[in-house]
Amino acid sequence: MNISQSIIKKSVWKFNNSKLHVKTLESGLHSDLYLNTDFVVSDPKLVESIVKDIFVKELNSRNIKPDWIISYPPYGLPIAFELARQMNAKFGYIDRKSNECNFDIKVGETIIVIGDDIYSGGSIKETIQIVTSKGGIVKSPILTIGNFTGTKSIMDLDVVSAISEKGNLYEENVCPMCKLGSKAVSPRIHWNDLKKE
Repeated sequence: MNISQSIIKKSVWKFNNSKLHVKTLESGLHSDLYLNTDFVVSDPKLVESIVKDIFVKELNSRNIKPDWIISYPPYGLPIAFELARQMNAKFGYIDRKSNECNFDIKVGETIIVIGDDIYSGGSIKETIQIVTSKGGIVKSPILTIGNFTGTKSIMDLDVVSAISEKGNLYEENVCPMCKLGSKAVSPRIHWNDLKKE
């Protein structure tokens, strides 16, 4: 089984006329697709494989030697730390509450931004804006475990992901899953119930 199939089997839920569907934690929007990164980051061998066989290969193919690997808490951190270790780069993250990055990024240093997943791209954009305000230069590509937007770039930077599938986000009042009688639930708390269906 390849890496993408392993991730999908372990940690991806898709709506299939289910009694339950996902209400995303960050935006509160309803989703027909969800990546539970708990099941990815809790497996150090899988994290190591994703980084080595996908992300490091991609950066090497572009001749990118980053000074920093920057992410955002909580789920992007294990992936970012492993990438920094394998690339012999520094590791850091932004504080989303204060909109700061308290690491000593120097003007002109090369930064790769990595996250766990992309649903709307908001966390990635925020991370890029914070580190560029410190004078860092964010290089393409943005790296993620899952890309569910269908987009190939964010802020003119390529997106490279271990898995890419198109998911849909809906406001509650227009959610087609709700109209079918499905109930929106918090995905991590109700993971076993979601996966049973």
